Amino acid sequence: MGKPGVPPIRFSGYGPYAGFLHHSEHKVLFEEELYPTALHLYEALKFLQHRPDIADRIRECARPEEVYAISTAEATQTRADWHSIAIQMMDTVLHQKFRQHGELRKLLLDTTPAELIYSEESDHFWGDGPAGSGSNELGKALMRVRDRLRAEAGLA
Repeated sequence: MGKPGVPPIRFSGYGPYAGFLHHSEHKVLFEEELYPTALHLYEALKFLQHRPDIADRIRECARPEEVYAISTAEATQTRADWHSIAIQMMDTVLHQKFRQHGELRKLLLDTTPAELIYSEESDHFWGDGPAGSGSNELGKALMRVRDRLRAEAGLA
């Protein structure tokens, strides 16, 4: 949650905070491989340890829709513990993204201390869902990453 009296910042795929989305066009370097977006890396992590061939196919996709298609088609191959580590993996992916893109890092740090809300009516999990009833897990992940980046910069 944000600081009382500070209005939340709502973001979506449009406007100044569009880069906060995990499918924004910001490349992410992870273990010496370059992923076109954080989404590519996040979905590849479902397979990277035990099915690197699937992870490579995901990394090489041109568009997010292709990433989802492969990830969905190969869902039975997803690492067994994914459900219990998915949020932690998103935090890791976003941390890498914001560490590697200074302009995004500054934008994220400048949102302190506001609550961040991914305003996406059709996404109950990552977004705020219809009528704000969603979990807003992307907003929560970004706030955790923001806190971590602040601590690393000696700002916390």
